[in-house]
Amino acid sequence: MRAAVRAGIAGHAVMLAVALLAGCADTESPSVAPRPATTAPGVDGEADPERVFTETELKAALPPAGALGRHAKVIGTDLGLFGRYGGGDWAQCRAGNDLRVELRGFKGASAQQTVHRARAAENDRIVTVQLVSMPAGRAERYLKVRRGLHTSCPDVTVDTEAAPVQEHHEARDVAALGDDALLEISRRTGGDEYDGTPSYAVDVRVGGVLAIVTSGGDKETGISLAARTAQRIRTALYAASGPSD
Repeated sequence: MRAAVRAGIAGHAVMLAVALLAGCADTESPSVAPRPATTAPGVDGEADPERVFTETELKAALPPAGALGRHAKVIGTDLGLFGRYGGGDWAQCRAGNDLRVELRGFKGASAQQTVHRARAAENDRIVTVQLVSMPAGRAERYLKVRRGLHTSCPDVTVDTEAAPVQEHHEARDVAALGDDALLEISRRTGGDEYDGTPSYAVDVRVGGVLAIVTSGGDKETGISLAARTAQRIRTALYAASGPSD
């Protein structure tokens, strides 16, 4: 009899502990607005690795301006710009020559959207999101090449009309964002114009689609928008289950 009582008390204690742990899992008040998404699952292992998308499909999957706030406005949408500009100037870094040549060889359909944020700081008002489609293996290699360039050429001298300036590059992995993600940080110093203020770009791979988000000096906005974009790629293009903005 005593054994049965002790067993009943022990069982009750376990149930109480489980209930308490469940309550601790959600400590945020319901009245507090949820924070913007900062993580997004990928689709590796779920999708055809050779599948590619058209520019029309990529354009439809671009996030709405509202993802950047009520006062944000799309000021331009362009197709086919991938690889034409941006991404750093490594021409004077001999250690990165092979990687730089390989980077120019990547091809894919692309759609890019430029958004103006009316109430952001002056240097952070323009945000761009570019979606690029290629086979998954090529998209994976693309990020490896960009990582390699940042490692091989962290500091590069760039000639300008006024005087040479130093371009500083750093790359950091971003966890739990698509199948793979990279935060690129660049700074320019030298002359009267460049004070070393950092600018950020986030490269996210979801299957064979790359999302390249540039956000000026606003790192948090870049990562948050990249997460939302990765969710849209997963649901709108790969029709995978999960929430979408």
